[in-house]
Amino acid sequence: MFPYACVLMIGLGFLAGSLPAHASNFEIAPVVLELSMNRNAGVIRIVNKDDHPVSLQVRGYEWTQLENDDQLNSTEALLISPPMFSIEPGAAQVIRVISRKPLSSKVELAYRLLIDELPGKEQAAVAFKFRISMPVFFQPEKMQAAKINWKVEAGGKQAIVVENQGGQRTKLLNLSLALPDGKRLVPKVAANPYALAGAKRRYEFESSAGLKAGLPVKIYATADTGPVEVETTVSP
Repeated sequence: MFPYACVLMIGLGFLAGSLPAHASNFEIAPVVLELSMNRNAGVIRIVNKDDHPVSLQVRGYEWTQLENDDQLNSTEALLISPPMFSIEPGAAQVIRVISRKPLSSKVELAYRLLIDELPGKEQAAVAFKFRISMPVFFQPEKMQAAKINWKVEAGGKQAIVVENQGGQRTKLLNLSLALPDGKRLVPKVAANPYALAGAKRRYEFESSAGLKAGLPVKIYATADTGPVEVETTVSP
């Protein structure tokens, strides 16, 4: 049985005039979709937990990362069926997702499904009531695991720099930096915890972090594979 998430989403902030931000309550399973060479199709199940019908639109995007920016580009690599539908109160809808792009390397492909609630007739001025962004990963047969190169930089905006040199994404949570005096620094919270294959991400500290080149430090985090503890020195 798939893990699921109960999603309570409020309007995204582009409601027009004085229209209220209606809440919508959904149960979605799975919350991350993984496809492979042996299983290039998957399903998503959405249950409407509200007392009113809702209309949804699902679109697929290629997902890449440039430093701290997540970039989404339209793609035809994912076949989504149905792409638009309505769900009655208490009812469920199954969405089928098929990867149509052959894998030409040993690097995992990353996508995002954007699930948007469409406005009703009484809310015609609303662009979207809410949006859910779901990760989709397409894994090659012989995939190299995530391989993280850790670095701490003192120059410019002080940060922990994570470079994923492997073929699979990693998910990093609870990131922190321990100084020799026992002080623990926590970087600004990232928009999402993933570092995709081949991507470099910067987890920046406040300007008052006080890091200096040559300082011995220890990086702590929680990754997919378990706790992370890395000793290094601060770079210029």
